[in-house]
Amino acid sequence: METEAQNERSSKRIKEAAKLLFLDKGYDGTTMQAIADASGVNKALLHYYFEGKDKLFLLIFREELAELSESLATIWREGPLEERPLEERLLEWIDSQLAFLARAPRLPLFIIAEMSRNPLLVQGLLGEFLPSLTLLQPEADGAGPGEGPRLAGLVELMGSLYSLLYFPAVAAPLIEHLLGADSPLLAQLLASQGRLAKDLVHERLGGKPRASLSDSPFPKSAGGMA
Repeated sequence: METEAQNERSSKRIKEAAKLLFLDKGYDGTTMQAIADASGVNKALLHYYFEGKDKLFLLIFREELAELSESLATIWREGPLEERPLEERLLEWIDSQLAFLARAPRLPLFIIAEMSRNPLLVQGLLGEFLPSLTLLQPEADGAGPGEGPRLAGLVELMGSLYSLLYFPAVAAPLIEHLLGADSPLLAQLLASQGRLAKDLVHERLGGKPRASLSDSPFPKSAGGMA
């Protein structure tokens, strides 16, 4: 008979193995037998802990989304914008996203794949964890010229930031195929996109010109970049 501590260790080991398999192969490509083999338990014990693949998948997906959204939610929980400028909050958020993506680079592709497989489930979970930009509506709508973005501009800015930060993760399979899994280009690209994201925040919210692209990991053409 397993003790409570042994149960906790077994459950944690199963979840870690399942997360790696789900992120690598997706829901459809992962079987309970594969999870049992990877975690070193038999299928009967696996079903005892988590009943089935759906329940285990949902548990892991919720945990990953909760961690992903925590830093973004913090931006909204810090109170009115006059207490701490949005520019400062977003710069801190960018750093947290870069750290998260370095740890879980496959998560964005995983979310995209699962949105195609079960869009209603993913949309429901995203709505549960990711705060709505309309929470800033009073501050955004009340901002005068030069005092902050209006809501439409804020939506556009956040969309641009997500695109910049998550592009390296989406491009990772192609980079790994062309250059090998150990290529440093992916980490360089993520760092470069992070700098571009911060430049964009400075430009939109601080009125500062964007930095040059001289630190891009990609070589410039002979004619330079436009």
